[in-house]
Parts: sequence; C-alpha cells; structure tokens
Amino acid sequence: MSRPFDPLKKLYIDDLRRPPDLTWDLAKSTSDAMDYVLLNGCPDMISFDYYLGGGQTIQPFVLWLIDEDKRQNGQLMPADFRFESHSGSPAGTAWINLMLGQYLLNRRRR
Repeated sequence: MSRPFDPLKKLYIDDLRRPPDLTWDLAKSTSDAMDYVLLNGCPDMISFDYYLGGGQTIQPFVLWLIDEDKRQNGQLMPADFRFESHSGSPAGTAWINLMLGQYLLNRRRR
C-alpha cells in the first residue's frame, strides 16, 4: 500500500499504539527514534508518548534531540518544528512540553 501524500515528515513515538494515519512514521523506542533522526533528519513534527515500556521513558530521546540541535547550531530541528504529546501521563506530557517548549522558545530568540 502506498503512503498518502503529506508534505510534512512526521514521527509518532509509541511502543503500543499505532499512528493515527499512514502519513506518520513510527518509532517504538528511544533508540528507534534516534536512529530515525540520524537516518532521515529531524521530522517536521513529532508526537510523543512518555512511557515506552520496559521502564523506558521518552526523556533520553528528548534530551538527545535538544543536545544534537545545539551541537548543530540549531540546524537539526526545522525552524517550524512542532511537537505534541499523545501520552496518558499528565506529568510526562508536562515534562515534554516544558523541555522542548522552553528550548524552542529560547532557540528562536537567538
């Protein structure tokens, strides 16, 4: 089956749920997500789950993504990068929003 056309590159990170439609790529772990970014570049949008099974959370990936973007002088994440959390964890969603939201806000001010 061919993938529907969508001009945005989108990554859905979740160990259990499937993406909402076929326009999303799927990563089931932090290492899958890192490999995706290393192979394909940072997508235009990421939808995060916080808990990824086996005691894993999304935190290592989010911190790695921020560090990689800093290392690349703000060139890894697209200028109009967007993210959301589809996690059932309010605390996890708050952490994702705080970490990425603050980083992106400060990056745009430079």
